[in-house]
Amino acid sequence: MTRAQIADPYLVAKVKSGQEDRIRPCVGASYCLDAIYDSGDTKCIHNPASGRELKFPHLIPPTIGRRRKAVVVGGGPSGLEAARVLGERGHDVVVFEAGDRPGGQIRLAASNPRRGDLIQIVDWRIAECKHLGVDLRLGTYAEADDVLAEHPDLVIVATGGMPNRSFLTAGEGLVADTWDVMSGSLRRPRGEILVYDDHGGYPAMDAVEVLTASPDVRIEYVTPERTLAPDVGSMNSPAYLRVFAEHGVTTTLAQRLRSVRRAGDGRLAATLYSEYTEAETERIVDHVIVEHGTLPMDELYFELLPDSTNFGEVDHRALLAHEEQTVVHHEQGRYQLFRIGDAVTSRNVHAAILDALRLCLPV
Repeated sequence: MTRAQIADPYLVAKVKSGQEDRIRPCVGASYCLDAIYDSGDTKCIHNPASGRELKFPHLIPPTIGRRRKAVVVGGGPSGLEAARVLGERGHDVVVFEAGDRPGGQIRLAASNPRRGDLIQIVDWRIAECKHLGVDLRLGTYAEADDVLAEHPDLVIVATGGMPNRSFLTAGEGLVADTWDVMSGSLRRPRGEILVYDDHGGYPAMDAVEVLTASPDVRIEYVTPERTLAPDVGSMNSPAYLRVFAEHGVTTTLAQRLRSVRRAGDGRLAATLYSEYTEAETERIVDHVIVEHGTLPMDELYFELLPDSTNFGEVDHRALLAHEEQTVVHHEQGRYQLFRIGDAVTSRNVHAAILDALRLCLPV
């Protein structure tokens, strides 16, 4: 029960009061234990108040100010957390989510059967939003006019990002990415597969694990780092290393993928570069799969900037002091505008949820 009460310290109180359905679940990510070894204090992958009790409350208090109309665009972890916190504060919240099912990249990560419980990060927030009266509009691709039609006081863009393949000097259109693997769009690949991980976290390791379920694959994991996935902690790495050992996944360290071209036999030629020897080598494979983080999907944010009061600016002093954002650059503006999560830059689940909590808590 220790990890369960790190995820929700009010677990017992909620059981006692008959609110079992509102308990924030432990999803078995072991982020809490990894954080102890990494930074000396425990955290929870989807409760950023745990370990930060002097800064953030576990129970969101209602606002003492006026009730505001808020529009959140994007139903990934940061968007759902923003909607939940704003709903707890008592504001009128609408969420636009383009997909039929919310969850963003968590839904991809949870498609690894061993990590399926991660989807509870999404499910709990959906349940909480419904409890709080948040208007969740799924299958709705929001454009600027859709947002403006709600007459919002506050707009939060949490549209996430898309896989970044732009680091390649050539062959961007020839490679797949880890999203293709986790979503199933790269169906039953066969032959030799090079997985290039320039991210250092979970996505490439999950992709390798999922790929090993396909028959007749031989996988090489390549990274420019000096070790495998340095952002995967010691509590999680053994499960991946077991998969590597059981399926004969080979590893190549300190090599950077520069380009990919079509070889004479129709396969792919991947050029690797060592920054230590300044030498290039080439691999001939059937598939190249890359993980290089994400690039922000921020077109809507920039469309909405001109009519915002703050021109999208965040007062970082106020943010760190847990005070409300009050920057005004355009007095005739119609709403405050902010972006969070991967719509700013590539980050992990915990950071995306923390983004939302600390921005929305003072509203």
